Amino acid sequence: MTEPAVTFDNHRGVVPMLGVFAGLATIELLVVHLMAATHWPRLAWPLTALNLASVVWLVQWITSWKRLPHRLCDGVLRLNMGSMRHIDLRLAEIAAIRAVSDGAEIKARTTRNLVPVAWPNRIIDLKSALPGRKQVRRIAIRLDDPLEFDRALRDQGISVPC
Repeated sequence: MTEPAVTFDNHRGVVPMLGVFAGLATIELLVVHLMAATHWPRLAWPLTALNLASVVWLVQWITSWKRLPHRLCDGVLRLNMGSMRHIDLRLAEIAAIRAVSDGAEIKARTTRNLVPVAWPNRIIDLKSALPGRKQVRRIAIRLDDPLEFDRALRDQGISVPC
């Protein structure tokens, strides 16, 4: 029998910062177009089209964060970084979940950070390396309500310090 999915929002700490980037990218789009139009008119429209496509992609990625929260269903934890990347972990692969204690471990080669432009608030320690990524043994994530996440995974038998 399929159990209902439990979702964990992860957008409130990331989306505002990405929104600032989108605003800056829009300003950059206008400035680059005006500069290119005055100096290299033939280059202005293709460059503007490329910049506009980048801004549209960025806005779509930003809106995907709310639509794609982390999700626990049928013994699999899907960790999403918006629509850009996801990692599926079987609960049996998780050794422990803990709060972030050190910035060096987030930057380490053995950690996969799924949080752009913000600070992660949980580290997932794995029992073995990620498939295809022999060095990655930890995943850094950000949650809007980390205590709810801790409680849900503790109920699944995962080691989560109080």
